[in-house]
Formats: sequence, structure tokens, C-alpha cells
Amino acid sequence: MKALSLARKALKSAAAVTDLVLQAPAGPRVLIYHQVGAGLGRQMEVETHHFQQQVRWLAANREVVSLDEAVARWSEDDSDQLVVLTFDDGYKDTYHTAFPLLEEHRMPFVLYIATEAIEAATADDTNPDAPLTWSEIEEMMASGLMTPGSHTHSHVDVRTVLPETLESELQRSDKLIADRLGVESRHFAYPWGYWSAAADPLVEARYETAVLGGSPKPPGRLQKHRINRYPVQLDDGFAFFKARLVGGLRLEEYLRRRLRGYQGP
Repeated sequence: MKALSLARKALKSAAAVTDLVLQAPAGPRVLIYHQVGAGLGRQMEVETHHFQQQVRWLAANREVVSLDEAVARWSEDDSDQLVVLTFDDGYKDTYHTAFPLLEEHRMPFVLYIATEAIEAATADDTNPDAPLTWSEIEEMMASGLMTPGSHTHSHVDVRTVLPETLESELQRSDKLIADRLGVESRHFAYPWGYWSAAADPLVEARYETAVLGGSPKPPGRLQKHRINRYPVQLDDGFAFFKARLVGGLRLEEYLRRRLRGYQGP
């Protein structure tokens, strides 16, 4: 595991140098988080102390805005200094670990909810993979900081399902968000960050925005239903977090996505 971590960091270093040579993408930096402080050692999480460093650095050096504001200000000069925080799936540590710090700094964020897991959630806090409950989501919404978004119902890979199946997934997710939270879901995140040409018209018809994975390529013009996000990973720590905000560590992202067989935007 240590050797693998060292290899990842070497790739991140190469990607950071490459980003300095390449043209940086324009537009706000939309960050993906999944879990904070889960202790499972997966790249989709970040350690609590690193998250604290990241949030405090953002508070001092960047303007953290809602996704709606970022879209409205996308073409402004220096919009690359704007940051949007997004959390995928709906893990309980978003409420217990991330939210208190975001509330302290009054930082808005989007929570993309995979509703099937939330429907089955309990108050049990012992499982590090435990999903949020609807009441916890309601409490975060009541702060005025959290915007809910859809992440399908069962976190399905949209590349692998028929259009009618995806339509059912979206409809069920949107209805649960409306019924449980009393708001319309206006934003969508593709599960796994994987876009699909077949899914695109269904998503565009339902939502004001849609986000993918993978760091954007220049020039970074706004495509409201193909917004790339910068994934924040375990081995980013703090130093590579700041480097990711420059150009997205695009070399790392390109190789990671190609190794997984993804050819989309």
C-alpha cells in the first residue's frame, strides 16, 4: 500500500508540473468530495485534518460560492478563483465531520443524493460507510448552505442502462427529494462521473445543470450539462490539493479515466 501511495504521489507531481506548462482551464473550480475522515483508505475520501486545512485555506484565499452563483459568474474575469464544493452519494460523515466546518465558515455546498441508500438509512453511526438520514439532510438544508441534487436512485452507471430505466431512476430520485425535502431537484451528478450520449437528453430535459468527473480541459467554457469537476483524493493531502486547483492534475485524471475504459468528456 505504501508503494502504491508513493507511485500515486509521483504521478501527481508529474501532473502538477505538466499543468504549469499547459494552458489552465478557465472558469470556477468545482470540487468533488465523497467521504471525510472515514478511515477506510480509499482514494474517494480525505482525512479530517487535511479537509480542515483545505477549508481554512479556501476561506483565506478563494471565494467559495454556490453552484448557481458559479454558473452565473462563469465568464467573469478571474472566475478561476471561485470554488464550488460538492459531495456525492450522501455519506453520514458529510453531516458529522464536514458540515460543522462548512457551517463555521459559512461555505455553501451541493449534496448529490443517491436516494435508495438514504431511504434505507438508520441512525447507526458505527459503520464508516453509513448513509445520511433524511433528517440529517434536512438539518443541513436548514442552514441555508446546502443545495440538494440528484445522483439517480440506485447510483446506476448511466452508460449501461436503457433510456427507460434511466428515466425511471431519475423520476424516482426527484420524487423522493421533493417528498422528503420539499424542494425540486435542479442539479444532477452523473454516477461515477461518467457521461453518456444516450443519457444526455434525458438529463438536460430535467435539470438546470449536470456535473461529471474529471478535470476540465481548456478553454473551460461553460457547458451547463457537462460541467467537469476536480476530484479531491486521499493522497492529495494539502499540497496537491492546492496544485489541483491550478490545472486539475490533468495528466493523472486522463490516465485514471482511460485505464477505467472511459472515453467521454
